[in-house]
Amino acid sequence: MLYANLRKSKMHCKYNIDISDSQEFINDLNTKCFVEISGENIWSLGYETLPFDDEYEKPEKFPDCCNFHASIKRNAEDWFDKFPDCCENHKKLKQKYWFLKASYKNIPNKIVTQISFTENFIAKNIEKIDWYKEITDYIEYSIESFGMPNIGGERYISSLKHWILESNSTEYIFPVEKKKDLVEFINQLTTPTNKENTDLNLLISTFQKWLKTFPNLIFFVNLKEQLNGKVPIDLLLYEPNYNRFTGMTKMKIRTHSELIQILINTTKKLLGLIDTPQLLVDGYITNKNKYQIDILSQQHKIKQNQLLVDYTSHEIKYLKIIKSWLKNEKEYLSELKPLIENSIEMSKKYITEVKEIFGKPYLKVYLRDRSKNEEIARFIELLQSVKNANVTDNKEKDITVYPAKTFSIEEMKFELDIALDSFFSKGAHDPIFEDVIQKLSHKSYEDILLHIRNYGRNLGKFKNLYEKFDEEGFRDFFLPHLNLISKSLTATGETFNKIGKTDILIQDESGLNVFIAECKLWKGESQLSDAVDQLLDRYVTWQDEKVALIVFNKDMKNFTELLKKAPLRLTKHKNFESFAGATSDNSFRFVFKHPDDENRKIDLELIVFNCV
Repeated sequence: MLYANLRKSKMHCKYNIDISDSQEFINDLNTKCFVEISGENIWSLGYETLPFDDEYEKPEKFPDCCNFHASIKRNAEDWFDKFPDCCENHKKLKQKYWFLKASYKNIPNKIVTQISFTENFIAKNIEKIDWYKEITDYIEYSIESFGMPNIGGERYISSLKHWILESNSTEYIFPVEKKKDLVEFINQLTTPTNKENTDLNLLISTFQKWLKTFPNLIFFVNLKEQLNGKVPIDLLLYEPNYNRFTGMTKMKIRTHSELIQILINTTKKLLGLIDTPQLLVDGYITNKNKYQIDILSQQHKIKQNQLLVDYTSHEIKYLKIIKSWLKNEKEYLSELKPLIENSIEMSKKYITEVKEIFGKPYLKVYLRDRSKNEEIARFIELLQSVKNANVTDNKEKDITVYPAKTFSIEEMKFELDIALDSFFSKGAHDPIFEDVIQKLSHKSYEDILLHIRNYGRNLGKFKNLYEKFDEEGFRDFFLPHLNLISKSLTATGETFNKIGKTDILIQDESGLNVFIAECKLWKGESQLSDAVDQLLDRYVTWQDEKVALIVFNKDMKNFTELLKKAPLRLTKHKNFESFAGATSDNSFRFVFKHPDDENRKIDLELIVFNCV
């Protein structure tokens, strides 16, 4: 037989645990998140209590001070004479190897003493604002002091209930409503409930089953990664309740049906947050055909799960909600697809074709508006994957483009398609620059950052293109596009400013700086701080106010973790002033003190692109 002792400092209580089958207990420890021990295998003799009132004094001649206290003591002694043969439950104690009646000889005196303590405590606290919690916590403390099993506690409770109902003191006011509230609390303690049994291990497995049910779509990847194998305590337990007298915090466990209802409501809430039309507009869903295939695959998976996985009738509810959502997504995409294809066909501004001469591949670009041939050719030549671009005077003028030495024809076409799509896109992404002569306006700053974020999002489509990029390669990817955003501004790379060459510098027509950015590969948090030092100390002059740090992750697999670490690291920088918040899912705004003048502030945008 194996047993253990647990001590509680405030209660000075020793709990004994009897583990009859130690091997089964050890196996459970190794295979379950939580191991449950039946109350029948735990025993304690309880602990001595305190009145928690320095002015408390026992009544003179206590407990023979009055008929009420004397009768409590007398009835308790009569009951103890018969104990443990007083009832069927207590008779079972004689079968326990640890039971010894003499260990409980003080119980009659403890019952009447605890009643006196509680009477005094109620009198001192009944008129306070937090009276209910104080008094009920003290009653709970008193009941637990009778040990486990609770020998004498039931007699304390019945006597206390009688006293509350009959109390008519002239020394303090004990309102009828407060009496009713305390009696109701006592009744809840003593009335057996038929509430569904709880099992933490069942709740955990139910939560994990729910998590696996979610489709393997981009919206749910982070959620599933973060919560897989975790114990969601907040979902499984009610709000904690701290009792200052016992020094313990207790939390009620939710029932299985309560948890499932929470999961059903959470499913509706999560799916309700997904705005597919807006995600398509914002470019988060870039490959609509692939997304449609993913939806079909997940529909099939859900149907298979419904056949092969044992779901309860309640769990089927959230499964049906997910099925309905997938069906709705599929129908929406089916209706949308022909409209998108027609729109693309109508709005196509260019066509590219790969050709070859004498074994050397090249690209032909045909523009709908051939008057832009010269302008587009000059723009294309700025791309790092392009060696040269010439306007060819054939039957119909076109542009002939040759790849640079280290780029394949496919890589050049990738970059050229991105650049031309951006060139011809109009509307929300075309910035309007205001008051740029004096400084970059807030709107212009936001427009530049929006261009960087939107253009950089295209990187995720073309791993073959960016996997060979170093910091300079990523910088050169952005420069041609940044030169398109305004005729009055010029974007250059590796440009001397202050005491070094910054990666990206945008200047106005008069040569004044309006925007500075530094490009870095992610090499850890410490090097991120070094990058900020380099940006502020080497490149930022007294006039500069708007900067950005653009980070490209090619190494860290857990991008979500990186997005937590990077902003947090910048808040620890010596020049950090304040955090303005996230401006997108991968972009964060900070205010830094100017390194040359603490009275001047610098807006710094941290943008992180995942290129793993």
